[in-house]
Amino acid sequence: MRIVNNLTAGTKICFCNSGISNKQKNSISFKQNSIQKGASTAGAWFGFGIGLDFISRKLHFAKSPTKNSIIINGILGLGAGGYTAFKSLKDKA
Repeated sequence: MRIVNNLTAGTKICFCNSGISNKQKNSISFKQNSIQKGASTAGAWFGFGIGLDFISRKLHFAKSPTKNSIIINGILGLGAGGYTAFKSLKDKA
């Protein structure tokens, strides 16, 4: 049995992602559609609204503080998500 060294001087060994170069990795991007953009923005605004709830305790839409919080956060989420979805659809056209 004969063992042959396949490596020559200057050969690089790379244990990275099966032949994808760094240039190709940087060019790969995640693209969202209008619904995903709107939903992620609505979720972010809903989370922000939870913090805003501490400030808005003086506004009463309902007798229950939980219902009041859900109403305020729902308004913020729907407004922001709708705006982002509309903007995304407008940018596509």
